[in-house]
Amino acid sequence: MIAGAFAVLWVRQDGPENDACRFAEAEGGFLIDGSSTDADWTTLRYRIRARGDGTTRRVRIGARSRIFVQRNAEDDWLLNGTPAPEVAGAKDIHLGFTPAALTLPIRRLVLGIGEEATVDLASLDLDQPRLTPLRLTIRRTAKDKYQTADADSGSTSNLTVDAQGIVRAVEGRWIAQK
Repeated sequence: MIAGAFAVLWVRQDGPENDACRFAEAEGGFLIDGSSTDADWTTLRYRIRARGDGTTRRVRIGARSRIFVQRNAEDDWLLNGTPAPEVAGAKDIHLGFTPAALTLPIRRLVLGIGEEATVDLASLDLDQPRLTPLRLTIRRTAKDKYQTADADSGSTSNLTVDAQGIVRAVEGRWIAQK
């Protein structure tokens, strides 16, 4: 896991949004605590807790945790207390409003250069709210570079990570400030 705490501020390259978060070890696992601001200056707070193995344990989003997502040891997911069987078996959460959550599967997979793995994620749709399955193939292309490919749409993203495995850039979408 990450020793100490690290903060990142991302700026959206294709719009006026930004996202700031802190990565730290916590409760025998990993904590991502952040705040995302959209084009209307609406701020959305989020907190992701991961287990020691790097898999998502729970997610709280919004003021007073208006959205609460849990994943139990059997890989069953709950959204605000309601089972979400469509994402059973997923290990990670995907939040479209921040690149922060992609850090979890990248760090957990420990891929060598040229290696790839396919992961199932529980993607949170904030408008509904609901969890939907997302299957990504993650390929390590260089020491600090990865490519993700969405199995359904075929869309790809190129990512850059730092020495701790934290996503620093999603090409054309997000870039961390230095």
